Amino acid sequence: MSKRNTDLTTYILLSLLKKPLKGYDISKEVARISEGEIKLLNASPYAKLKKMLELELIEITEETNANRKITYYGITDKGKETIKEELEKIEILASRIKKSMEGYDEE
Repeated sequence: MSKRNTDLTTYILLSLLKKPLKGYDISKEVARISEGEIKLLNASPYAKLKKMLELELIEITEETNANRKITYYGITDKGKETIKEELEKIEILASRIKKSMEGYDEE
């Protein structure tokens, strides 16, 4: 991807690195990882998850428990690669900022 992902996309992918999660649990994990910076309302992650499914960054697994279908979202290899690419872009940007700030003297 040539352009940076949104922070929400990155946080969702990070939340799924250890194990697949339900939508509600993704919201809680995103809030934890972002140290409260990003707080999702109950329904808000689903539009983003749908888009991420279309981009094949995540996948769905479903379980049936007591006649109720439970949907879990897991990260794909493409999603993991996207996180690595995002980190590289952030590191390049940070390096360029530091280089541009060299010799800058606030008065």
